[in-house]
Amino acid sequence: MELVAERVGRLCRQAAGEQLREYAERFGVAEVLGRIADAVGRGRLDQRLAEDLDRLDDAFARHGIDGLTLGARGFEPWLGGGGHPTVVAWSCPSPQPCPRAVPADDGDRPVCGLTGAPFGQRRIAL
Repeated sequence: MELVAERVGRLCRQAAGEQLREYAERFGVAEVLGRIADAVGRGRLDQRLAEDLDRLDDAFARHGIDGLTLGARGFEPWLGGGGHPTVVAWSCPSPQPCPRAVPADDGDRPVCGLTGAPFGQRRIAL
Protein backbone atom coordinates (compact mmCIF):
# COMPACT_ATOMS: atom_id res chain seq x y z
CA MET A 1 0.00 0.00 0.00
CA GLU A 2 3.06 2.22 -0.21
CA LEU A 3 2.04 3.34 -3.71
CA VAL A 4 -1.44 4.25 -2.45
CA ALA A 5 0.12 6.40 0.28
CA GLU A 6 2.32 8.15 -2.31
CA ARG A 7 -0.71 8.79 -4.53
CA VAL A 8 -2.68 10.21 -1.60
CA GLY A 9 0.25 12.49 -0.77
CA ARG A 10 0.38 13.75 -4.35
CA LEU A 11 -3.38 14.38 -4.30
CA CYS A 12 -3.24 16.17 -0.93
CA ARG A 13 -0.62 18.60 -2.24
CA GLN A 14 -3.00 19.51 -5.07
CA ALA A 15 -6.12 19.81 -2.90
CA ALA A 16 -5.46 23.31 -1.55
CA GLY A 17 -8.41 25.60 -2.21
CA GLU A 18 -11.62 24.56 -3.95
CA GLN A 19 -10.34 23.89 -7.47
CA LEU A 20 -9.95 20.12 -7.05
CA ARG A 21 -13.51 19.77 -5.72
CA GLU A 22 -14.91 22.05 -8.44
CA TYR A 23 -13.24 20.02 -11.17
CA ALA A 24 -14.35 16.74 -9.58
CA GLU A 25 -17.94 18.00 -9.66
CA ARG A 26 -17.57 19.17 -13.26
CA PHE A 27 -16.10 15.80 -14.31
CA GLY A 28 -18.75 13.76 -12.46
CA VAL A 29 -16.50 12.28 -9.78
CA ALA A 30 -17.35 14.39 -6.72
CA GLU A 31 -18.67 11.29 -4.96
CA VAL A 32 -15.39 9.47 -5.68
CA LEU A 33 -13.40 12.39 -4.25
CA GLY A 34 -15.66 12.30 -1.18
CA ARG A 35 -14.97 8.60 -0.66
CA ILE A 36 -11.23 9.26 -1.01
CA ALA A 37 -11.38 12.04 1.59
CA ASP A 38 -13.35 9.79 3.94
CA ALA A 39 -10.87 6.92 3.54
CA VAL A 40 -7.90 9.21 4.14
CA GLY A 41 -9.61 10.71 7.20
CA ARG A 42 -10.09 7.23 8.61
CA GLY A 43 -6.50 6.24 7.81
CA ARG A 44 -7.67 3.53 5.40
CA LEU A 45 -5.09 2.78 2.70
CA ASP A 46 -6.48 -0.24 0.90
CA GLN A 47 -7.48 -1.64 -2.48
CA ARG A 48 -10.83 0.20 -2.49
CA LEU A 49 -8.98 3.50 -2.05
CA ALA A 50 -6.58 2.57 -4.87
CA GLU A 51 -9.57 1.86 -7.14
CA ASP A 52 -11.14 5.23 -6.29
CA LEU A 53 -7.83 6.97 -7.00
CA ASP A 54 -7.82 5.21 -10.39
CA ARG A 55 -11.38 6.43 -11.06
CA LEU A 56 -10.42 9.99 -10.15
CA ASP A 57 -7.28 9.85 -12.32
CA ASP A 58 -9.26 8.47 -15.27
CA ALA A 59 -11.94 11.15 -15.05
CA PHE A 60 -9.39 13.97 -14.90
CA ALA A 61 -7.31 12.42 -17.72
CA ARG A 62 -10.39 12.29 -19.98
CA HIS A 63 -10.53 16.07 -19.57
CA GLY A 64 -6.85 16.69 -20.27
CA ILE A 65 -5.48 16.64 -16.72
CA ASP A 66 -3.16 13.66 -16.68
CA GLY A 67 -1.27 12.22 -13.73
CA LEU A 68 -3.36 13.72 -10.92
CA THR A 69 -2.22 11.09 -8.41
CA LEU A 70 0.28 9.11 -10.47
CA GLY A 71 2.52 11.92 -11.70
CA ALA A 72 3.52 12.58 -15.28
CA ARG A 73 3.23 9.62 -17.60
CA GLY A 74 5.49 8.90 -20.53
CA PHE A 75 4.19 7.70 -23.87
CA GLU A 76 6.01 5.42 -26.26
CA PRO A 77 4.77 4.36 -29.66
CA TRP A 78 3.44 0.84 -29.86
CA LEU A 79 5.84 -0.93 -32.19
CA GLY A 80 3.21 -3.15 -33.79
CA GLY A 81 0.48 -0.54 -34.02
CA GLY A 82 1.80 1.92 -36.55
CA GLY A 83 -0.71 4.53 -35.36
CA HIS A 84 -0.65 7.50 -33.07
CA PRO A 85 -2.76 8.00 -29.95
CA THR A 86 -5.58 10.46 -30.59
CA VAL A 87 -8.31 12.33 -28.78
CA VAL A 88 -11.63 13.38 -30.27
CA ALA A 89 -12.53 17.04 -29.88
CA TRP A 90 -15.04 19.60 -31.08
CA SER A 91 -13.18 22.28 -33.01
CA CYS A 92 -13.87 25.66 -34.54
CA PRO A 93 -16.03 25.42 -37.68
CA SER A 94 -14.44 28.38 -39.49
CA PRO A 95 -12.50 27.83 -42.75
CA GLN A 96 -9.60 29.54 -40.92
CA PRO A 97 -10.25 28.02 -37.47
CA CYS A 98 -9.31 29.56 -34.17
CA PRO A 99 -7.39 27.23 -31.83
CA ARG A 100 -10.41 26.54 -29.60
CA ALA A 101 -11.09 22.83 -29.07
CA VAL A 102 -13.39 21.16 -26.54
CA PRO A 103 -13.22 17.47 -25.54
CA ALA A 104 -15.98 15.63 -27.40
CA ASP A 105 -17.19 13.90 -24.24
CA ASP A 106 -17.49 17.20 -22.35
CA GLY A 107 -21.23 17.80 -22.75
CA ASP A 108 -23.25 19.10 -25.68
CA ARG A 109 -21.80 20.08 -29.04
CA PRO A 110 -20.59 23.70 -28.74
CA VAL A 111 -21.32 26.44 -31.23
CA CYS A 112 -19.17 29.36 -32.34
CA GLY A 113 -19.98 32.43 -30.27
CA LEU A 114 -19.39 34.70 -33.26
CA THR A 115 -21.07 32.86 -36.14
CA GLY A 116 -23.47 30.52 -34.37
CA ALA A 117 -22.14 27.59 -36.47
CA PRO A 118 -21.85 24.25 -34.66
CA PHE A 119 -18.36 22.99 -33.98
CA GLY A 120 -17.03 20.09 -36.05
CA GLN A 121 -15.52 16.93 -34.65
CA ARG A 122 -11.89 16.13 -35.32
CA ARG A 123 -9.19 13.78 -34.10
CA ILE A 124 -6.06 15.30 -32.64
CA ALA A 125 -2.91 13.18 -32.65
CA LEU A 126 -1.00 13.26 -29.38
